[in-house]
Amino acid sequence: MEEERIWVLFLCFWLAVFGAVLASFLDCCISRWASGDPHPFGGRSRCASCGHTLRAPDLIPVLSWLFLRGRCRYCKGRIPAECVVSELMGAASFGALAWRFGLCPELGQWLALAAVLLALSLIDQAKRIIPDWLLIVAAANRVLGFFVLGQGKGEALSALTACAVPAVLLILVLLLEKLLGREAMGGGDIKLLFVLALYFNWAQLLLTLLAACLLGLLWAALTGGKKGTAMPFGPFLAAGCILTIVWGDPVIHWYLGLF
Repeated sequence: MEEERIWVLFLCFWLAVFGAVLASFLDCCISRWASGDPHPFGGRSRCASCGHTLRAPDLIPVLSWLFLRGRCRYCKGRIPAECVVSELMGAASFGALAWRFGLCPELGQWLALAAVLLALSLIDQAKRIIPDWLLIVAAANRVLGFFVLGQGKGEALSALTACAVPAVLLILVLLLEKLLGREAMGGGDIKLLFVLALYFNWAQLLLTLLAACLLGLLWAALTGGKKGTAMPFGPFLAAGCILTIVWGDPVIHWYLGLF
């Protein structure tokens, strides 16, 4: 048992490192794309302020930002805190999933979903959009899991039932938008919920939505978000999804046990 626990911790550590590296890479590419760079995936990493090419010691996820105190080594320009936040989220997501599932085929499916959620969160933060092609990739990942992992009719039926959650939410949002005369929730967020319904049952999806709302309110309170200011909801849905995957079942069982 002790040896197994050590192997799980080893897996958690290296997947956390991989998650941080992946998040750093995605953040760099998406930032270039959002700024209009015609070659977001090409060329060496460079400072956004002075354009100086960064060396290996400047590119260690999280640690470089901390050691440099959030400043460029060459021009002392500020490195956005969003960079280290995305790296921490990538590390936390991958490490937590490794802790939850251990080394098993199912872990691959959840890591793939976490990578997609990380990418769409960064894109939503930068451009206020959730690309349809990323949603298609996430859906295809789950459909593939039904066949490769031998998941049968029970999981498929659970997914169909879970679709009732975003369907009801869509109706409520449309009614609210008609009353207010403005957009109440982005269409990409609704589509993301429909995709997540493929992964969760209705209770897990409700918990994901609740966690996302609470995280969004907490973030607005901590950052001083102003009333009426648009805020991307995709990152909070992604965070709520990871929290539900890792810790959702005990919370749901506890809550249902109250009745």
